[in-house]
Amino acid sequence: MDSIDTLPDAILRAGSPAAEAFLARGLRTFRHACEWVRALPYGSNSRTGNAMVLFEECRGTCFTKHGAIARLAAELDLDVHKTLGFYRLNEDIVTGVADLLRPHGLDFVPATHCFLEHRTFRVDLTAGNRTGKNKDLEEFDFVVRVGPESSRDEIQRYYATYFAKYSSIDPRLGVLGLAAVRELVEKCHRLAAACRCPDARESRVRVLRPRRTEGARGPGSSRPVS
Repeated sequence: MDSIDTLPDAILRAGSPAAEAFLARGLRTFRHACEWVRALPYGSNSRTGNAMVLFEECRGTCFTKHGAIARLAAELDLDVHKTLGFYRLNEDIVTGVADLLRPHGLDFVPATHCFLEHRTFRVDLTAGNRTGKNKDLEEFDFVVRVGPESSRDEIQRYYATYFAKYSSIDPRLGVLGLAAVRELVEKCHRLAAACRCPDARESRVRVLRPRRTEGARGPGSSRPVS
């Protein structure tokens, strides 16, 4: 993956929901917003389909972290997009996955991960986070651009489409079936969540809370677009 410095930069200005949420935390540029999002702890959110939830919960996954930044990029008219990548989840990526896959004769299951794309550059704002993976993801079999607020149903439709392609790569996946493979992927994700290790860089970063200014509109008064 590439560094945040490969992304375009812009000054944040009040008047749109994502920009105001970042400004309320003392962030003034697009790249500073990216750095702040990357520093947020990695963790599941209580709601899906609205990336602004990470401002309320001060944590995020690859979906909400890159969703919030993609939404900010859209407000700033920057050529930065949330992208869904499909990769082969195996023992090399999450320790213990082999034990889950072995009874089914599988070497991997197809899984998804989001990142940012700008021209030929790819930036992952979860790189270095406590994701439970043994390494940051670099290689993807398929990629597709998605909207900042991509819903769970939308992601599942994409998964079903690309599952057919993976079944051609390994027919054992097709024999097991889409529903069973999805269940295996969920088990692998729970395994990763259980073995997250502290990240030194993340622990050094102070999460900025919204600034309270009398008479100013706080981030809670901005209505995110569903």
